[in-house]
Amino acid sequence: MAATTLKILREVKGYTQEQIADVLGISQNTYSRIERQPKSLTVEQAQKLSDFYSVDLEDLLSEVVPTISFHEPKFENSNNGYLHQLENDYRQSSISEVESLKEEIAYLRQQNIELIKALGNKH
Repeated sequence: MAATTLKILREVKGYTQEQIADVLGISQNTYSRIERQPKSLTVEQAQKLSDFYSVDLEDLLSEVVPTISFHEPKFENSNNGYLHQLENDYRQSSISEVESLKEEIAYLRQQNIELIKALGNKH
C-alpha cells in the first residue's frame, strides 16, 4: 500500500485519525504510525478499513497512489471506480462544508443585528 493512500482516503471521507483509530480499536498514535508506515497494518485492520470505507481490499492495498485532479475529471490510476468515488465524496463533503459555513454566517449576521439593536436600546 502506498504511504499516502490511508491519509488521502481518511481526509476525503472527512474523518480524523482518532475516529479511524476508534474503528480499528487502537490509539490515535498507533493509527498515525500506520498512516506513515502502512506496512505495519495487519490483515484484520486492512479488512476493517476496507469494510468501513466500502473500498475493495485490493484497491486499499494497492501500491499505486491515488491521484485526483480537481481541475479536470481525469484520473491517473487504473482504479478509476475507486478514485471516482473518492472524488465524489470529496466534492460532497466540500459542498456540505460550504453549506454549513453559509448557515453559520447567516446565524452570526443575525446575532450581530440583535446585538446592535440591544446596544442601541441601552442609550
